Parts: sequence; C-alpha cells; structure tokens
Amino acid sequence: MKNEKSKAGIGRRGVLGAFATASGSLILRSLATGIPASVLLNPLLANADTPAKGRMLILSSSSNGDPFNANVPGTYEYGANECFHSADPAMKKTAIQLGEKSSFAAKPWAMLPQKILDKTAFFHHATFTPVHGELNRVQKIMNSTEKNDMLISLISRELAAGLGTVQGDPVSLGASGGELLSSAGRILGNVAPLSVRQALGGVDGPLKSLTAMRDEQIDKIYDVYRERGTPTQLTLLDAWANSRDQVRGIGQELVARLDAIDGNDQVNQVRCAAVLAAMNIAPVISLHLDFGRDNHNDTDFETETDSHLMSIPMLEDLMTQLDDLKTSGYLKNDVVIANLNVFGRTFKKKGAGGRDHNSGHHAMMLMGDGVKGGVVGGLQPNNDGSDYIASAIDSTTGEKGGDIPFEETLASAGKTLGAVLGVAPDRLDKMIKGGKVVQSVVA
Repeated sequence: MKNEKSKAGIGRRGVLGAFATASGSLILRSLATGIPASVLLNPLLANADTPAKGRMLILSSSSNGDPFNANVPGTYEYGANECFHSADPAMKKTAIQLGEKSSFAAKPWAMLPQKILDKTAFFHHATFTPVHGELNRVQKIMNSTEKNDMLISLISRELAAGLGTVQGDPVSLGASGGELLSSAGRILGNVAPLSVRQALGGVDGPLKSLTAMRDEQIDKIYDVYRERGTPTQLTLLDAWANSRDQVRGIGQELVARLDAIDGNDQVNQVRCAAVLAAMNIAPVISLHLDFGRDNHNDTDFETETDSHLMSIPMLEDLMTQLDDLKTSGYLKNDVVIANLNVFGRTFKKKGAGGRDHNSGHHAMMLMGDGVKGGVVGGLQPNNDGSDYIASAIDSTTGEKGGDIPFEETLASAGKTLGAVLGVAPDRLDKMIKGGKVVQSVVA
C-alpha cells in the first residue's frame, strides 16, 4: 500500500497540500466512489465494525478578541447602564427563543429563523487570558488537553474514522499568524478558498472526471475483493458505492459552488467550507468570521454593529448551504457550527470609546444538529465590580450557579462541544482535564 499512498498525493503536508495534483488525489477518488479514504488506501482492512459516527465541525476562530460575547443571550440582565450595547436600532434588545429558553439578544440574533434558533446554544465561559497571541493556548484549554494538543485537533483525529474523512487533521480556510492550527506538534498551513477553486473548479477541472474515476476505482477494489476479500467486504462495497448518476450530480453541483468563489474573504470562506464538508475532507474546518475585531476605540460600537450585521446572516447562509447539500444527498454527515476566540470584551463602556479585553468572559456559540437551543451560564460582577465575568454553571440545567465553578468553565465548554460532536465520555475525560459536559444543550 506504500505506492498507493504515494499516488494519493498525501504525506506530511496532508491531502490538501496536494491540491496541485488533485486529479489523481485521494480526495477525488473518495468523492467519486463514496468509499471511505481509509478503505481506498487499504481495501483489505475494511470491516463492518466501523467506529461510531460523529458530527463534523465548522469553527470560527479569531485572535482579535472580537466583541462576539457582548450582545448574545444572557448579557442583558444587568440593564443598559451596566452592560452597554449598541444604540443602533438594528442592534436593539430583542426577545429570543432558544428551544425552551426565553431570553434577550441583539436583534440580528433574534432575526435568525426559528428552526435555526431551536438548535442554537450560547455557552458563557472564561478564556483566562487577555493576550491576543494566546489563541493557541485557549484552543489547548489553557494547556489542559491531552498531550497539550489543540482540542479541535484531538477531536478531529478522534472522529475521522467514523466520519470516513479523507484526512484526520483539521483544515483552516482563514487563519494567519497566531490563528494557524497545529496538530500533534505540527503547524498546519492555511488553505485559501481561491486555491481550492483553482485546483478543483471550472467545467474543465478534475471534477469533470469523477464518473470515469468512479468506474475505474470500483473495478479495482472489486478485483481485490474477488481474489482476496470476504463476502462481507463485497457487501460493504455495494453499500458504499455511489451510482454513476450520483457522481455526475456531485461533480456538477460542486463545480457550480466552487466557481462562485471569487476571493478569500469570509463570504468565500463560508462557500468553501460548505464544499469541503460535502467533499468529506476533514472532521474540522476552521474559518474566520468578523464580529467587531479589537474595538478599544470603536466609538458608539459602530464597527461592532456593522460586523454583527454582516456575520450573523453569514451563519444563516452557511446553515442554508449545508442543509441544501444534505437534502440533495451530497453532504453525508451532520455538521455543527461553533466559535472559539482568544477572549471576549468588557461590558462596561470605555468612556466615549469601545471595549477592552476581558479574560473572564467569552461566549461560545453552538449551532446545528446535535444541539438543543439554550443559554449556558451567564454573567456575574467581577471581584472589584469594575465589569462582568462568566458565572458558575449547573451541569444539568445550564443555569447560573452550580457544580461547575468559574475556573472550569472553559474546560466545560470544550467538553460540551466534544459531546455535541459525538466524542465518547471516556475520551473527553482524557482529552480535557477538569470541567463537565453541560447536558441541557446536548441533543
């Protein structure tokens, strides 16, 4: 199988590093056949006892310390004179229903379709750092993860076999500098959406050859199974194999979606993330959505407002694209959308300016299949009363106060994300020290 791996074009850089030779890559062969990448690499290892199937993750992550936390449900209980929000009518305090939880949020959140809100939760927690350059430590749950690896990388490798993805490492579409991902000690390069389009898009691109590739690859594996395989493996091949019409449709649909990519900004990151999820590239795909950036001097929260009005509809658009791909049969797995930034922002206004760094509060959003709508935790005054931090949390109900102390809120957010994605409880306890899964938002 060593030569087979070489032909697939994968190595230390990972499959996406081989886009330049994508016509012969493992990505396209798996897409063309519907057969898991691991089976294509070694057909004789195929068996019916596959690991439990989890969910894919599309994660928005930023080292800017965006004020994402400042306008979500759970931040309006102390009143307008204590927790400042934009005075723009487009951001006004609006009632919102998240599953069975009634709350208030900035209007753009409340304007999302109820079918999305019913599976959207907001988890209030701390990140314990005010430093932009420590996003990697936050993603390692402040150095509390197994082998000090990024949580999303641990989760990605854990779920890869069950999801049947081409690679186990995460894929990043919008990272730079301190936002670059790592996995098992390796820095993972960013893959720009335009590079994906250049490698795979266009009517004359490699996707046009999927039907012929499907027939060739299935014939090869059938010959292996006929000579050395088992009856079970032949049955599995029949169950896996896409029909010719399916493959033709996949090629046409993905070419159209790739050709819509016209830049590397967040609009195009969303487009590309949906395509890569349908191609089953990796269990975790990261991108960068802007919710206001480093807004110390954001007078009247103008940048914060504009960014929310731009990015929240993008979350709806991403959900719509994923639903369309799943309904049409091109996306095989459930997908969860989430966010994890380096820190949140202060709630008390900084004079005539904006917001400062807040190491004691951040909000993780969880949206999609496997999520029960709700609010986890909330705010409490910090020790000197100068601002607000995350409260303790009840691990059963998600309400403020309870058995998860402030010091374990980040670990609990990480474990709850892992549980929503389908990671087994015993593995979560090994992946993250401390914290508990908050059961109220896990479907």
